[in-house]
Amino acid sequence: MKTPTRTPLALALLAVLPLVCQAQTPSTPADAGVRNASTAGVRNASTAAVAAGGAPLETAATLDTISVIGHREVRQVQHIGKVELQASALGTNPVKVLEKLPGVHFVSSDPWGSYEWSNRIAIRGFAQNQLGYTLDDLPLGDNSYANNNGLSPNRAILPENIAQLELAQGSGALRIPSTSNLGGALLLHSSDPESEFGTRVNLAYGDNATLRSFVRVDTGDHGGFSAYVSGMHSQADRWKGAGVQEQQQFNGKAVYQWDRGRVAAWLSTSRRNETDDQDMSLDLIRRCGYDWDNYAPDWQRALAAAKGQFNGCVKTKDDAYYLARGMRNDDLASVSGEFDLNDQLRLNATAYYHRNEGQGHWFTPYISSPTIPMALRITSYDIERSGLNARLAYTLDQHTLEGGFWFEDSVHGAGRSFVNIAGPIDDQRFFDPSEFAQRLFRQRFDTRTRQWFLQDTMRLLDERLTINAGFKGQDVVTDGTVVVPGRAGGRLSTRDNFLPQLGLSWKLNEQSDVFANYAENQAAFRPGVNGAWSLTQASFDLSRASAKPEESKTLELGWRYGDDRYQLSTTLYGVNFDNRQLVIVPCPGVVSCPNQFANVGKVRTLGGEFAFVWTPTEHLRWLTSYAYNDSQYRSNYLSSGKLVQVRGKQVVDTPKQLFATEISYGAGDFELRLGGKYTGKRYYTYTNDAGTDAFWLWDAGVSWQRKDVGQIKSLRVGLNVYNLLDKTYIATLGSNGFRDTDPQGTFQTLLTGAPRQWFVSVDAKF
Repeated sequence: MKTPTRTPLALALLAVLPLVCQAQTPSTPADAGVRNASTAGVRNASTAAVAAGGAPLETAATLDTISVIGHREVRQVQHIGKVELQASALGTNPVKVLEKLPGVHFVSSDPWGSYEWSNRIAIRGFAQNQLGYTLDDLPLGDNSYANNNGLSPNRAILPENIAQLELAQGSGALRIPSTSNLGGALLLHSSDPESEFGTRVNLAYGDNATLRSFVRVDTGDHGGFSAYVSGMHSQADRWKGAGVQEQQQFNGKAVYQWDRGRVAAWLSTSRRNETDDQDMSLDLIRRCGYDWDNYAPDWQRALAAAKGQFNGCVKTKDDAYYLARGMRNDDLASVSGEFDLNDQLRLNATAYYHRNEGQGHWFTPYISSPTIPMALRITSYDIERSGLNARLAYTLDQHTLEGGFWFEDSVHGAGRSFVNIAGPIDDQRFFDPSEFAQRLFRQRFDTRTRQWFLQDTMRLLDERLTINAGFKGQDVVTDGTVVVPGRAGGRLSTRDNFLPQLGLSWKLNEQSDVFANYAENQAAFRPGVNGAWSLTQASFDLSRASAKPEESKTLELGWRYGDDRYQLSTTLYGVNFDNRQLVIVPCPGVVSCPNQFANVGKVRTLGGEFAFVWTPTEHLRWLTSYAYNDSQYRSNYLSSGKLVQVRGKQVVDTPKQLFATEISYGAGDFELRLGGKYTGKRYYTYTNDAGTDAFWLWDAGVSWQRKDVGQIKSLRVGLNVYNLLDKTYIATLGSNGFRDTDPQGTFQTLLTGAPRQWFVSVDAKF
């Protein structure tokens, strides 16, 4: 482990941790100088709607549920509010809730979308580590499993504390603090404390001995000050094999608000302990079935396999291991402020600190301990980062001028080691370096991020025409240091002083508008165990001089319509993606050999999205969305000296077609929901010679809700059923990366999805 480095900002934040609890809700330049914040809920609704760079939605009430339109937004932006989040099973990953929106491809091998080794989200051909993520104005990094610069949204905030999710499918606003958002951006907005003292308690129980509990206490408003503290504990057996999935999490938020400003603070902690699924192959699924898993608790069978003695469906050492695990500890804190300096000038600033410690454990038969042919492989991760994100908005007549900067300094450590074992040990803890018998490699990455932007939003022709024009610049420098030889070290830089965006929206009438947006983006080189430094030193030195960062150019055009009964959104888009980088895994993941890193040149994406919400009565709603996405490699590449023919092939793990539908009906105190999601054929090899079939998944839910039940202000009881028709399917592709080709279907990089599962929840407010 590295020794944490304490910057002045980090020390200041640590000093106030006992006193503070969460960051601000982002505000918009379009309403700079306007303090429409009579209640916390109104403030969240108005400001959250514009964080992607457009104007407030004209019907704020839709923000409690779902909005597939964003009148006057200059890009495709859609929202999901508290009601939609509440309709899911308690503890569902908020990112999973987005899957009903057009163009969103989300999969996970567990029913909540919480198991991080299996989670995948892709939008318009861009994988999850090519998107941007923020919580309020706080950057969350690239959401990859081996994250080097942040943490997953599911670890950053509890679903109960989210006011709204905001998704920009094409490109996020210039102000978004991210160096990975080649494609879309996901913004999470936290809820403010309630104005009155109260307590919220909920409990969920279901299949696989699932038990989740949550408590939140709000102080109420006291002369402008309000706060809440909340905690959650969840534990569940896995749907196949041995082991548990366990998490403890704390969120706290404090706000002090006055007429012309407010200061907010946030504190979040997360402790996760996940038992991993066995990575599958098409051949392994055929031989052993969809519910095949690792050997635990059968130690003797695992030991025999390590000696090459197989039985049953097992043919190789890699068909199963004894056990695997992922552990993550995160502490996140921020202090932020919004200040109306005068009637035209507003300042927003957020300072933050994040530290992370993680380990991945894998019982491997490729390394021997002194007494048995097996050892425990440890992959170690750690992050310490601090930063400042600030912007200034000035409103003058029909213009809103906005400029800002984002500074972050980060230290990331990554390494792989082995621990000698003599039998089945309890690995549900962090192992200290003093316990390592062998260290395979260890790297340290020091990253300095500097990003800035400038833009003008113009409201013309009686505000029927909105034009947003601006640019951002990036300067990201990463120094990789070899601590223990085995992987590469050296410096890579990503710089561009002019990444422009231009968008416009034309209001046709009170119900409809058209929009167009063009954006250029680039992504910084990714450090870590699967990044640009995950090579031998010789390979890195050879490729460094010609290394180029990934770049994208996105154009989208659309039309939107919305009234009391209908919401309709249609979008056409095209993306040119240059210098696409592929990590090629030449051996089984447990072997830990250096990767191959290839620049496969260009990718071209063309597609369209459609979303429709029909609300014929206040009790009935029908949502449907469809997306067609054609993402093709436009260049062949060399791998180990051989030409790999991928031109014209589909991008891996990118279905051409996605379709979602959901109907909800309210009858008195009851609500019923039925939703389905179609995912088209996907490939996990770059040559498209191996992939998975298309599939449908259906979910259902019924809930009962009533106010003022005795001493309870609000009571909700729900039943959710995941995979209603008990579909057998492959959820995750690329759990061990991707390969050029897999003609025999033996590459273990697939995870199968959970069968039908049910969960009951009780949620009460006092």
